[in-house]
Amino acid sequence: MSEQEVIFSTVKFHKNSRSQNQMRPEETQGPRETGDQVCSVPWKLIVIVLGILCSLRLVIFAVLVTNIFQYSEEKHQLQETLNNLHHNYSSMKNESYLKEEILRNNSIECNSYKNLLDTLKRQQNRCHRKIKIDLDCLQYKGKHVEGHLFCCGIKCYYFIMDNKMWNGCKQTCQGCSLSLLKIDDEDELKILQLQDIPGSYWIGLKYDNRKNTWAWIDSGPSKLALNIMKYNKKDGECMFLSKTRLENTKCESSYPCICEKRLAKFPD
Repeated sequence: MSEQEVIFSTVKFHKNSRSQNQMRPEETQGPRETGDQVCSVPWKLIVIVLGILCSLRLVIFAVLVTNIFQYSEEKHQLQETLNNLHHNYSSMKNESYLKEEILRNNSIECNSYKNLLDTLKRQQNRCHRKIKIDLDCLQYKGKHVEGHLFCCGIKCYYFIMDNKMWNGCKQTCQGCSLSLLKIDDEDELKILQLQDIPGSYWIGLKYDNRKNTWAWIDSGPSKLALNIMKYNKKDGECMFLSKTRLENTKCESSYPCICEKRLAKFPD
C-alpha cells in the first residue's frame, strides 16, 4: 500500500467516524425527548388531580365549619328558647298555684257566704201566722183601721180591708206610717198568693206617664219579672194583685189595700 492510499483511508475513517458521531446524538436525542414528554404528562395530571382534591377538601372543610357554626348558633338559640320556656313554665306554675290558692280561699269564703245567705233566706222565708189587727193611724183619729197582718222575715204585710181607689190606698198606707206594697221578686209573689185571703188588692205599681213605663211607688229596684207588653195602659194605669195574677185596671176602681213595713231586724 502506498502512502497516498494510507492517507486517504485515514481521512475516510475520520469522516465516517465523524458522521457516525454526528448521527448518534441525533438518534439518541429523539427517543430521550419522547421519553421526557411521556413522563411529564402523568405528573401534570397528578398535580391537577391533587389540586382539585385539595380544593374539594377546602370546600368541604368550609362547609363543615359553616354547618358547625350554624349548629352552634341554633343550639344556642334553642337553649335560650328552652330557658325562656322553663322560666315561663315556672312563672305560670307559680301563678297557677297562686290562683288555686285564691280560688280555694274564695271557695271557702263563698261557702261561708252561702251558708250565711241560706240562714238569712230561711229567716226571710220564715213567716209568722196571720193575725187580725186594728191600726191606730194618724189619718183616722179616734177610728181604728181593721186589717190582717203577717210577717215574713223583715217584711210585714198589712191587708187593709176597706175598699178604696188606688190613691186612697196610697194615702191610707202613708197615714198609718206604711207604704203601698212593692213586690221584690217571684218568691215574694208566691208567698203572697199562698195566703188564704180572697179577693184582689191594690199594690204600689202604677204606670209612669213621664217615663212611659210601669214603676213601683218608691221607684226602687225589683227583681220581679213583668211582661210589660201584656199590660196595656189603656185598660188602666194601676196594678192589683189577686190570688192568681197581677192585673191592671182603672185607678178609680175600688179594692182593698196591701201595705207593707220593713223591720230593722229579723223578729225572734
